[in-house]
Formats: sequence, C-alpha cells, structure tokens
Amino acid sequence: MTVRDVRPAGPALGAVVPGWSVRDHLASPDAPAWSTLRALLAEHHLLVLPDQDLDDAGHVAFAARFGPVAAEGLAERRVVGFVSNHRADGVLGPDAASFHIDYGFFPEPYTHLSLYGLEVPASGSETHFVNGVLAAATLPAALRARVAGLQARQVLDLSSATGQYDIRADRAPAAEPLAHMTRPVLWRHRDSSAEILGVWQQQTDRLEPLAEHESRALLAELYAHLYRPEHTYVHRWAPGDLVLWDNHALQHGRPAVGTAEPRTLRRVCIGTEQDLSVFRRARGAMTPN
Repeated sequence: MTVRDVRPAGPALGAVVPGWSVRDHLASPDAPAWSTLRALLAEHHLLVLPDQDLDDAGHVAFAARFGPVAAEGLAERRVVGFVSNHRADGVLGPDAASFHIDYGFFPEPYTHLSLYGLEVPASGSETHFVNGVLAAATLPAALRARVAGLQARQVLDLSSATGQYDIRADRAPAAEPLAHMTRPVLWRHRDSSAEILGVWQQQTDRLEPLAEHESRALLAELYAHLYRPEHTYVHRWAPGDLVLWDNHALQHGRPAVGTAEPRTLRRVCIGTEQDLSVFRRARGAMTPN
C-alpha cells in the first residue's frame, strides 16, 4: 500500500484503501502499512477496505491494531457481534437507525467501530455517516455564539424496546427513567482536540440550561446544519467490505433494511467496554449499582 493508492471515500470524510489484504498483513503488526492506516484514520475518520476475506478471528485481530477490543453484551460478553435482520444473535433487525454515536450516553463511548459485510442484499444496502468535526468547523458564527457554554444531554430511553430508537427533542417524555451523560455541545476530540458538533439525532434530548422550547428550537437549527449533504458520506455495502471509523468524530445511521433479503454485518468495537448492567431502573433516576 502506498498513499497514492488511497482515494477519498467522499468529499466529507473517509478514505478507501483498495487492493490491500488485511489477512496477509496480520502476521506483521509493526509493519509500516499499519502506521499508514492509523494516520489515514486520524485524518479521514473512516477507512473502507474492500474485498477482504476475514473470519471472526481475523476481524478481531484487525481491530486490535487500532486499540483495545471491547466485549459487548449483558449475560454473555462477546467481542464479535452481528448487525442482522435475520440472525437470532443479531441486533437492530430490519429497522431504521437515526444518527448517533454508539454509547454516547456513557462517560467513555467506544473510540472506534468496525463492520464487515457478510451478507449484503442484491438490492443494495447503505450506512450513512456524518462528520461532526467538519460540521463544527463550518458552524456559522451566529449559531456558534448561541451554543457557546451549552451542554447537550445524551440519553438512553429504557421505555423503548430497543433502548435506543426515536429519541427526539420534540418527543414526549419517556415513561421510564433515562440513563444520561452531559457534554459540551462543542465537544473536544480525545486525541486532536478538534471541536465536534456533539448533538445526535437519536440520543440528544435537550440542551442545558435552556428552557425546553428554546432547546427544541436550537436543536432543530443544529440538526439542519449538521445533516447537510456536504457533511455526509453514504457507504453502499458489498460483500467483503471492511469499514472502520472514529465513533467520536462521526455519527452513523441507516434506512430500514426490511426482511426480504438477508443483511448481516459483523461488528467489532474498540475502546472501553460498555456494560448496561451497571445501571438499574429506579423510578425518577438512573443510578449506578
């Protein structure tokens, strides 16, 4: 792999690395190519490595080159998961997912996420990514002045069967308490200190300390800016695609995939392990065990 082999995934974010076999390089963890990949990821926030041939162990070994692999799950902790509309052990199913980062309502969300295309519908399948760093950099001055000093509350809705869907600023309060985490609207990246526009369609329920009606109005303006096409990359999946991205810098979401054709992506996460069992339901508040 050389830098000239790499091409942009899109104007907003991402780099495509064609013709580079992950499996052939796993035996050489210190090879210069891995340093190149890490630098590309830091610059572009997302890597697409097409035409890979990776089993579960190979995928985990790849992810480990970029940080500690994090196990998921409650009763059964596992490092390999599946996003699937037909597997019994899969998550998300056929439904749409609005824009979010994973576990943004925890103190330390995953640093990176990776997906590998196992089953891709012949009719096509997409994952949409939004560059929160670019959105912060292009935030109009007047809007930037209005969010200065504000905090965004990120929530997990335990009244939802999924725990994550359909959280909106204009939604009625949840019947169950919320696990939540509050961060600055202009959140600093853990490594580069670049600003990230840290409001997420799926998880941000209010801006503090604004009144509710002011929070809703300002969130609507921020979303209108954040989700502009020029901040977005749409990845159209092919079997064997391996996609790795920065879970802080980028948001991701997808349209509904239905059940007519199997769709399965293997998932491996990087960073601090997240454990929902540390929370217990308590009427009126979510508190650690």
